Amino acid sequence: MWTCEQKRVEQRRGFCTGEDAERIAVVFGQGTKLIVSDAALPGPVLTVLPPSSEELKSKKATLVCLASDMASGFADVRWLVNENSVTSGVITGSAQQQANKKFTLSSYLTIDSCEWENDKVVTCEVSAGGKAASVKIKKSECSE
Repeated sequence: MWTCEQKRVEQRRGFCTGEDAERIAVVFGQGTKLIVSDAALPGPVLTVLPPSSEELKSKKATLVCLASDMASGFADVRWLVNENSVTSGVITGSAQQQANKKFTLSSYLTIDSCEWENDKVVTCEVSAGGKAASVKIKKSECSE
């Protein structure tokens, strides 16, 4: 239960705002995430893996973004190709808890192999627990 104590309190979609001297308890609605974390926690550690040469023969290129050491099991993953957000061809798994009590997850982006072959910059951005990280990759920077 979340308690708001301000001058007047108004409930809108499970959030508290307000200005009235009374106390009101607000229960968040279904699907609401409240994440409280330590500001000193580091952001996620990201690794992006390039597509395999075998897969490129099939005219597809799947890149893998591995996010580890996340403070929260709730994360937002965003893929960009040449700074343009991409949602098609994205599959992101659920976060799993690591032995160190932090979280890890994987996200996959499948694009046409020509985008990879044309040396477009692919970016994976992950935000979790109020911390964000991003990593960029392109073909010319990968060893064969």
